[in-house]
Amino acid sequence: EELRDKMRKLMMAAIGLMMAMSANAQYLNESETPFTEGKFYVSASASSASLAYSKSTDFALGINGKVGYLFMDNLMALGVVEFNSQKNFDILTTQIGAGARYYFESCGIYLGALAKYAHVKDKTSDLGISFSDFRPEAHVGYCFFLGRHVTLDPEVYYEHSFKNSDYSGFGLRIGIGIYF
Repeated sequence: EELRDKMRKLMMAAIGLMMAMSANAQYLNESETPFTEGKFYVSASASSASLAYSKSTDFALGINGKVGYLFMDNLMALGVVEFNSQKNFDILTTQIGAGARYYFESCGIYLGALAKYAHVKDKTSDLGISFSDFRPEAHVGYCFFLGRHVTLDPEVYYEHSFKNSDYSGFGLRIGIGIYF
């Protein structure tokens, strides 16, 4: 009985997602896509306790700001600033980076890569360690258009730490983007 209820909820969520994607695809089939050369992009996103994971911790809270410019149709240059907290604010990370994002025509799916510089302050050790790190990131996401220029951008990402693999991790971000 309980399994049947869970399956119904999962099926309803899948149907809702497919309906949203088909409505979004209909909007994007207009003559001009939002991913054309010369447009700017601004985004703010968040990841939280159940949405990010690495070996160093199972609790993470982060905010992320991105700016971008479509220098070619479907190809965007990105800049990013991030602030993350782990283990009840005992591990604080500030990151800045640059990269690119590719949109698959007008469907809203994108792939991206970033090269980020991170500064980590870890208060969990007796010495209160601070260090710098290079952290490349790969992400894939989808733009759900809420209006003509505003999107809801869920994305899955993987970030690799060259300093200590325990700080490598994957997660889910949900953001709001504006194309203008």
